[in-house]
Amino acid sequence: MTIMKKFLYLLLALPLLFASCEKDATEQPAPEPVFALTSTAEIEFEVEGGSAEITFTLENAIEGVEVVVECSADWVTHKVFAEESKISINVEANDDEEREAVVVVKYDTQKFEVVVQQEAKPFEGYALSYIAGTYYAPGSEFNTTDNHNYYVALSSVDDFSTYAPNGVYVELDLWAATADATNPVVPNGEYVIDTTNSRAPGTIGAEYSRLLEWDANQSPIVWVLPIEGKVVVSDNKIEGYLLDEYSEKVWFRYTGPLSVNVE
Repeated sequence: MTIMKKFLYLLLALPLLFASCEKDATEQPAPEPVFALTSTAEIEFEVEGGSAEITFTLENAIEGVEVVVECSADWVTHKVFAEESKISINVEANDDEEREAVVVVKYDTQKFEVVVQQEAKPFEGYALSYIAGTYYAPGSEFNTTDNHNYYVALSSVDDFSTYAPNGVYVELDLWAATADATNPVVPNGEYVIDTTNSRAPGTIGAEYSRLLEWDANQSPIVWVLPIEGKVVVSDNKIEGYLLDEYSEKVWFRYTGPLSVNVE
């Protein structure tokens, strides 16, 4: 092979060499996205609710990949403004106890979390601290039905022997489908006033239920013989309202043990 031919082969090989170098350069992996929270990780709302913003930074975005927001609480809604690197959070007014939710924000394989807290609605009713009650099993002397009866008295004072001066008393005739006859506890659930006193599960017998408030001279200030009402029993809490034809809803809440005696 002459020197000229060798020179020509080298010239022909150069484009292949450059193409190989260019190919290696384009196959370098793209830099990983960098996704970070830039606002506070905890947002507190007052009872009225409102709006707030979550802000973030995103570097090395991947084409076609979007910011995803997840929150299981139905009282929190959100909207992503990707171009402005922010998320709008809206919280409904709270008509119950203090609550908390977690907002999870994801991008590709990265994520961060923001805790949303909201204060409780001030309770506008009677706060009661004491309980006395009796469980009547099906077929017993004072319960001829197949259902379970809980006669419960709640009070602001630790005195159930009589109506004490300045005391508040709520008496509830609750009926349920189940019971622990050995260690009876008022069952969780919702109970509504039944003026027919059917003694069906989930009802409150109106005949033996009432709300009373007494002044210092043991004269009644409030006396509710209910024609309507609802009570919700949950772990260590009884909360609800009663009303009669002369009153609006009178609310009450008891917090504490729910054990009762056995008749």
